[in-house]
Amino acid sequence: MRKLFTSLLLLILAGNIFAQTGADSDSDEEKFSAKDIVIATGDVFLINMVFNSSARIFLKEDYSQIDIDTMKTNLHRNWCWDKDGFFMNQFGHPYQGSLYFNAARSNGLNFWQSFLVTAGGSLMWEEFGETTTPAVNDFITTPLCGSLVGETLHRLYIDANEIFPPLAWLISPLDAINSMCKGKEIRASGRTEELDIIFHGDFDNSNVDYCGSDDSDKINKNAGGIAFHIQYGKLEGHTTKENYDSFTADLELKISSHYYDIVYCIDGFLYSRALYFEESEGTIGLNLMYEGEKSNIIAFSNAALGLKYFGYEKIYDFAKFRYFAQIDGIFLGTRSLYRLFQNIRINTNKEDKLNPVRSYNFGGGALFKAGFSLETENFGRLYGEGEVNFLVPYIYAKLEESEANKHFIAQVKLGYEYELTEHFTLGIRDSFVYKKDWFENEPNTVHLLNSAQIYGKLVFKRK
Repeated sequence: MRKLFTSLLLLILAGNIFAQTGADSDSDEEKFSAKDIVIATGDVFLINMVFNSSARIFLKEDYSQIDIDTMKTNLHRNWCWDKDGFFMNQFGHPYQGSLYFNAARSNGLNFWQSFLVTAGGSLMWEEFGETTTPAVNDFITTPLCGSLVGETLHRLYIDANEIFPPLAWLISPLDAINSMCKGKEIRASGRTEELDIIFHGDFDNSNVDYCGSDDSDKINKNAGGIAFHIQYGKLEGHTTKENYDSFTADLELKISSHYYDIVYCIDGFLYSRALYFEESEGTIGLNLMYEGEKSNIIAFSNAALGLKYFGYEKIYDFAKFRYFAQIDGIFLGTRSLYRLFQNIRINTNKEDKLNPVRSYNFGGGALFKAGFSLETENFGRLYGEGEVNFLVPYIYAKLEESEANKHFIAQVKLGYEYELTEHFTLGIRDSFVYKKDWFENEPNTVHLLNSAQIYGKLVFKRK
C-alpha cells in the first residue's frame, strides 16, 4: 500500500505538470518547457540535500543519519503524527515547502503545478530525507502551507526586485538564483498596493482558570515590538487572473524580558470574481489562509480553505466603509495543551530547547471571521475584527499525555487610528483571545488573553 500510494502520487505529479508543458496561457506568467521542469526538480533535490547535510554535519542530528537501509525502512512504515515542536512543524515545514514551491514558480510553472512539485519534494523528504517515521502532518503542512507562503514570497520578490534587489534576494533566494541563471526577470499579474510598518508598545495580560477548581495562573507583561501589514492586489472589485494575485499578509513580533509573542496571518483568493452594485462593489471567492500565534503562554494555528467576501462602499461621499466575512474549513489546526505547554516552557534544561517535544493537538474544524473599517478624512479610521473557531483533534493525532476532546477559540480586535501625515499614522488597539479546552480525565481550562497596544504606523501606498 505504501509503494502504491507513493507511485500514484508521483504519477499524478508528473502527469499534471507535463500535460500543461508549453500550453498557451492568457496570464502574465512565462511559458515553460521540459528543461524548466528538470531544473525545478533538481532545485528540490538540492534543497533536500542541503537540509539533510546541514543537520548531519553541523547539528549532528540523529534524524539526518540516512542510508539505503533507512530509506527502505521508511517505504514500508505506516505514517504517523509526529511529536516535533511548534516552530519546527508550523514555521519550519511551511518555509521548507515555500523553497520547493519557488523552485518551480521561478522556472515558469503556475500555482498548481508548483504545488505538485512541492508535494513531490515533501514526499521525497519524508521517505528519504530523514530516518524518522514519515509524518502525516508534515505532508499536509509542507505542500499546502508551503505553497501559500511560497506564492506570497514569490510575488513580493518580484516587487522588491524593482525597488531594492538585495532585499529581493532575502525574500526569495530561489527566485533570485533562477532569475539570474536564466538571465530574465520573472513576471506575475498583480502588485503590492500597500505596505505598513508598525512600531508598538503593549501591555499583555494572561489568565488561565482550571474549571471546577480554585487554581488559576496569571501573567502580566509589558512588551514592545514591530509588525508588518501587506496588501497585495485589489481587495474589492477583483476578479482572479492568477491564483493568489490578491492577498493580505500580517506578521507581528513583540518581546520583553523572558517573554515573546509572534502573530501571523496570510489570507488570499485562489479564485475570485468581482461584484458591482449601484452604490458599492465587492469580491467573492475561494480563499486559502494560514494563521496562528505562538508565545510563552499559548500556541495555536489554523490552515483553512473556504468562502470569503469583501465589500466596499462610500457613505455620502465623506466616508469609506469596508467589510468582509468568511467561513472556512480547517484542514489542519493546532491547539496547545496548557499544562504540557507550561512544563516544557519552564524546563529550560531540555536537551532540545529549539524544538521541544510537541505539546499540542492536531485537528480539523471550522472558523468564521468578519471585520469592518470605517474611514473619514477628518475623524480618522475605526476598525474591528472578530473570529470564532472550533477544532476537534484527529483520532491518531491526540497526545496520550493529555487527552483533549475539543477546542474553542474566540478572538476580537478593535482599534482606532488617525493619519497625521501622508505616511505616518498614530493608533490604539485592544486585542482579546478566549480559548477553552475540554479534557477527558482532568479539569477543562479557560485561557483569557488581552493585549492593549499603542502604535505608530509608517504607510506606503501605491500611487
